[in-house]
Order: sequence, then C-alpha cells, then structure tokens
Amino acid sequence: MIWCVIVLALIVIVLAFALYFQVKGSHDQANEQETLLKDYQRRVDEQQQLLEDYRALEKNFNNVGEGYEQALDLYDKMEENSRKLEERNTFLEKQNKELQTANSGHEENKRTSKEYLEQVVKEMAKEVDKLDPSVAGRIIGLVHKVQDINELGNDTAIERNDNVVADQVAKQAVAESAIDQCQYFTFELKVSPQAASMLQTNVKQAAHALALVLDNAKKFTTEGSVTLNVDADLQESKVTYAVEDTGMGVPTVEAEKIFEPFVKLNSYFDGQGLGLTFARSIARRLGGELVLDTAFTGKGARFVMTLPM
Repeated sequence: MIWCVIVLALIVIVLAFALYFQVKGSHDQANEQETLLKDYQRRVDEQQQLLEDYRALEKNFNNVGEGYEQALDLYDKMEENSRKLEERNTFLEKQNKELQTANSGHEENKRTSKEYLEQVVKEMAKEVDKLDPSVAGRIIGLVHKVQDINELGNDTAIERNDNVVADQVAKQAVAESAIDQCQYFTFELKVSPQAASMLQTNVKQAAHALALVLDNAKKFTTEGSVTLNVDADLQESKVTYAVEDTGMGVPTVEAEKIFEPFVKLNSYFDGQGLGLTFARSIARRLGGELVLDTAFTGKGARFVMTLPM
C-alpha cells in the first residue's frame, strides 16, 4: 500500500515538473514572440522613417533641380541683359563722341561768326559816324541791337577806363534813347549835388545800359511822366541811376522774370523782351547791378541801376 502511495507521489511530482516546464516554455515562447514582434515593429518603423526620408530627399532634389534650372535661366537673362547693356553703352559712347565733335565744330563756328559780326558792327559804326545826325540815329539803334545780341550770354567783365562825372552817363543815355523828345509824357532829369563825383566806368557801355532802361520806360508809359534821378553814395562808393515812370507797372512776382531773355509781360508792345536782359548784363559786367524797386509805391515802375565809383 505504501508503495502505491509512493508511486502516485512520484507520478504527481513528475507531472508537476512536466507541467512547470511546459508552462515555463510557453511563457518563454510568448516572451520571445513579443520580443520578435517588437523588433519587427521597430524595423517597420525604421523602414517607414527611411521611406519618409527618401521622399523628403527626393522632394528636395526636385526642388534643387528646379532651382538650378531657374538659376540657369536667370544667368542666361543676366548675360543677355549685360550684352544689350554693353551694346547700348558702345552706341552711347559713339553718339557722345559724335556730339562732342559736332559741338566743337559748332563752338568754333559760333566764335568765328561772333568775331566776324563784331568786325562788321565796328565797320558799320564807322560808316554811321559819317552820316548826317538826323538820319544816323535809327541806324545807330540797329547797330546797338546787333551788338547786344552778339553779347547775349557773355559775362566777361567790361574794362572801366573812363573817368567822368556821373551825370555824363545819364546825359549820354538820354541822348541815345531820345526820351526827352517824346510828346505823350514829360521827361525830367534830376541830378543830386553828390552826383558831381567822378565815376570810373566805360561811358559808352554804361550809357547804353541806362538807355535801354529809359527805352523800357518810354515803351510802357503812354501818359504822365518819366524821371531819371542821378545820385551818389560816397560811403558805399557807388552811383545810382533810378528811372521812375507812370506806366503800367510790373507785378512784384515778376520782378526777376522780366530780366530773363525773351520775356514780355505785354505782347501788344514791340520788341523781343531783351532790353532789360542786356541792360542788367552790362551793369553787372561793369561791376554794378540793375533791379526793379519792389518797394516803389508810385503808379508805374522804378528801376535802379548802380555802378561802382
């Protein structure tokens, strides 16, 4: 009976060991399968990441390719623009040389023409001196106009070699403009005691400039009076010639514009709008000035020409 119990006990023990090892084997197998599954999933994830990286690289490569093609196109355009620009510069340089050559020829022709015209004017002046004064006045005026046009734009200083009394310039200007012969207004020459001072200038040019201002007053004064005031400022060492008229006047905003070439505020009057331009040019070349007195409160206008003593 005991042996039966022992045998049964051994059988139970054997079965227990067998069951243990079977359970343990199943558990180990399950762990191994889980490990294999995780490893498989890891590999799948790695492959998925590699696939995404590949696609990203492929996309970047395509973008780089497109950028490279765009860069090539841009470079070709830059090369084309550079070529066109070089051709344009070459054309402009050639044109500039041609213009410089033409301008040099033009300046030379201008200089020659000016010298020839000066010679003709001198010869005309000599011939005019031989004429009767009653018929020479008009021709002298034309000669002066030709001289003025020939000197337009010239800013070279005029030599002042004449020493005269200040009122001599005024008297000569009155004679040249013949303003004292007008019948439709009165003319008066007023000379202050200070104007008895000596003036170093070019009498002919100074008188002509003043005559042009008197001509302007004569042209725009249809009634009333024109007055030429001669004064001298010993402290500032200058002589003043002020021409006052009762004409149409000049708006203050036009005070500088009227001295520009070919400017005419009233197209109904004769002339080319050069008289005041020439007058100011001469005054400045003599070291003086010619301005419109914008503070003048009279009916017409007041022009003031100053010359250094």
